[in-house]
Amino acid sequence: MESRRGACGASGGAAYGREAKAARGECAYGREAKADPPEKRYIRRGMTLIEIMIAVALLTGVMAMGWGSYSIAVSHQQRMQDINERLHGVEQAVNRIVRDMSTAFITKHGDDETQTEIRYKTGFVGDEKRVDFTSMGYVRMFRDEKVGDQSEISYYVRDMRNEDGETVPYLVRREQAPINDDFTKGGTILPLLDNVLSFRLQYWDDSKAELAVGSDGWVDSWDTEHSDYKGRLPSRVRIEIEIDDPMIAGETMLITTQAQIHLTTALDF
Repeated sequence: MESRRGACGASGGAAYGREAKAARGECAYGREAKADPPEKRYIRRGMTLIEIMIAVALLTGVMAMGWGSYSIAVSHQQRMQDINERLHGVEQAVNRIVRDMSTAFITKHGDDETQTEIRYKTGFVGDEKRVDFTSMGYVRMFRDEKVGDQSEISYYVRDMRNEDGETVPYLVRREQAPINDDFTKGGTILPLLDNVLSFRLQYWDDSKAELAVGSDGWVDSWDTEHSDYKGRLPSRVRIEIEIDDPMIAGETMLITTQAQIHLTTALDF
């Protein structure tokens, strides 16, 4: 007991040779005494190739599901945006027609025998598919433009090329300022609404509606040069625009509204 303490402890005497080696062997503690078996020392901790492949497959699946949901959301958002843009375009077109027709007017220029010079010709000519009229609602687009607030306006459908180069039916607006001697020709033609299936107009005749209580006053044409309508305008115009339904494939949408004309009798000035 004392020899072991002398070899291992600090108070023991010095040990040399075989006795020192034996003492060191008997006093081996700590890491060497508790070391794992040799076959366990060389096992490296980490992921195998199969585990990596499984992890990558799972990650790919999660990303695919996430991308699919994102694509559906983006597609739905784009579709709703296209529908809103289409309906907004229809609304703008209808509002423009109503606003222009509300300012329609005609004059008595040329009716008086003392009138020696006709400066311009006013009128209102319309059928089911086209209308031409003179208006007081012209807005100057350029500074110092030498025109007044009067212009001639037309609405009808004609074929035009769209941005993709395809020929499609457009609802167009023609405007000429100032008014010339033929209010149905000239001016600038601008596309208002594309892919219009039909454009229909009807005109309310107050005198016809007054013939009998409850009678229908709608007529399919109007011409202020005709004896039945000379010197007066229809009090209302019914407007119908048919387009493909942007929300339901294969269906059509019919937009109907009315424009009220405020100056229904000819102005004398």
